[in-house]
Amino acid sequence: MRMQPEDKPLISVLMGVYYHKQSVDLLQRSIVSILKQSYSDFEFLICDDGSTKEAIQLIDKFARNDQRIRLIRPGAKYNLAEKLNVCLAQSKGRLIARMDDDDYSNPYRIEKQTACLREHPEIDFIGSNISIWNGKMFTGKSMFPEYPEVKDFLFRQPFAHPSMMFRKEALLAVDGYSEKPYCVLCEDYDLLLRLYAAGYKGMNQQEILLDYTVLETVHNKRKMRHRWNEAVTRYIRFRELGLLPENLLYVLKPLAVGMLPAPLLGKLKKTFSKI
Repeated sequence: MRMQPEDKPLISVLMGVYYHKQSVDLLQRSIVSILKQSYSDFEFLICDDGSTKEAIQLIDKFARNDQRIRLIRPGAKYNLAEKLNVCLAQSKGRLIARMDDDDYSNPYRIEKQTACLREHPEIDFIGSNISIWNGKMFTGKSMFPEYPEVKDFLFRQPFAHPSMMFRKEALLAVDGYSEKPYCVLCEDYDLLLRLYAAGYKGMNQQEILLDYTVLETVHNKRKMRHRWNEAVTRYIRFRELGLLPENLLYVLKPLAVGMLPAPLLGKLKKTFSKI
């Protein structure tokens, strides 16, 4: 892989921010975990729109103190897909790493994922196993298949989106993230299935490189309209991949899960190590 000019970093880290938590501690923890990566040749694109005053002030402070941060506030971009597409359009790197505003990246995450993609030119995107953090303690782990196949998407998504790194050309080939209304809160699921449909290949490094935050609050259960979005996305993408009608029950799975009582759903998530 040829080295790029100094003004074009190899890695672009994309973070879409719509931060409304009472404390900015998780946001600070997330940003710092990227800035302190062992691999430092990257640009950090943060698209912040609609966050609290405290979050805006914190992000501004980081941007003033680290020239790798490129702060983007386009206005009226509130959904994650919109934010990520704005960042993707302005990115200079050939590898695109994702990061969420309340998660934590292992200090060696970018270094290890960059090395893995260099060693595996046949792989177009990569994720990792993750730990689950509830804001106070670790509550579990999600272990994903090393080389996910389309069938692995039937029951659950076999990647953790904020742990992922993509070859930019693959993202551009499928026109980035879909901004259609039915993809809200399942834009990653839609993107990955479109990548597979286009013939691109992914893998997961079999080590934990990200702490995924799932705060245990009464508001944590997904709203039914977002479960409907996932069902619509599943139907469209499964049909495109030739997985219907035999897998129609998996299309309806998000709706069925949404009808379960919250305590039972929590137990099932822990049982199946599902995010």
